[in-house]
Amino acid sequence: MASVHLLSPDQVAQATAELIFALQQEFPGARITACDAVEGEAIHLDVRLAVKDRSALMQAQDRALELKHAVEDRYGLYALVRVVPEGSS
Repeated sequence: MASVHLLSPDQVAQATAELIFALQQEFPGARITACDAVEGEAIHLDVRLAVKDRSALMQAQDRALELKHAVEDRYGLYALVRVVPEGSS
């Protein structure tokens, strides 16, 4: 993977938009929020779902990771996507 520092802000913005769009398509009722990225990450998103069932939440996290990996591979960056139940911090 390419270093995050080699990507232009426009490339990071495009990757972020693509990831958010994919997450919205997969989870139409989700509330997606951007978080401050930690060192080494270009993107950090929380996907909040109105799901209480732990199994369903884990399945959603697995799918979100698949989408995240596709964007990471396409753009050569690191991202963090957390799927959390609505109302959690």
